[in-house]
Amino acid sequence: NYLDPSSMPRLKEVVERELIARHMAALAHMEHSGILAMLEDDKYDDLARAYALFRRVRSPDGLGVIRDLMVEHVKGHGVRLVTEVATSPHEPLVYVRALLALRDKYAAIIERSLGADKLFYNALNAAFETFVNTCARSPEYLSLLVDELMRRGMRGTSEEDVDVQLDKVVMLFRYMQEKDVFEKWYKQHLAKRLLGGRSLSDEIERQMIQKLKVECGYQFTSNLEQMFID
Repeated sequence: NYLDPSSMPRLKEVVERELIARHMAALAHMEHSGILAMLEDDKYDDLARAYALFRRVRSPDGLGVIRDLMVEHVKGHGVRLVTEVATSPHEPLVYVRALLALRDKYAAIIERSLGADKLFYNALNAAFETFVNTCARSPEYLSLLVDELMRRGMRGTSEEDVDVQLDKVVMLFRYMQEKDVFEKWYKQHLAKRLLGGRSLSDEIERQMIQKLKVECGYQFTSNLEQMFID
């Protein structure tokens, strides 16, 4: 009210530095109420407030503080899943479904509390790429999940829900470096479904192949499409 408006940017910078920037690390790392506790307990409103507060600090990067903690937290969960599947290889579907649940959880947090921030999505994707590829059997296990969905897992599911589930499969596939290994297993599982007449729907099978074609191109799916003709 009393100072020249031109002083506002400088005053804001000082206030934000003294009241936020100097205390960001301490606030973020508080044991029972910091960012990690908010992430673990799905405290959407608290995270939204933290996001709004920290984004006011440009230097150092306030949002980077939240992003780094989120990435390390997601990686920790992912590494535990990979370790568990290494010691219990008879539970491949549990592993893949846990990956999907983990991705859903943090995608919802970013959407609802972190401004649907593209940098947070990129960080989440990079975290998944890191640990998904440390499990050599991830491509095989993802193909097994598709096999389960195609045989009976999507019985009675609406068209919209089918599309959502297939999109989630393709999302995990996108993280995998060994896409040719996934293709090898997918061909084997698809062949058994087609020869045994065990697939719920040829239309859903083609829908999945179309999504893979969009992701990787015609060359990747040409053999799969030919199998329907054969």
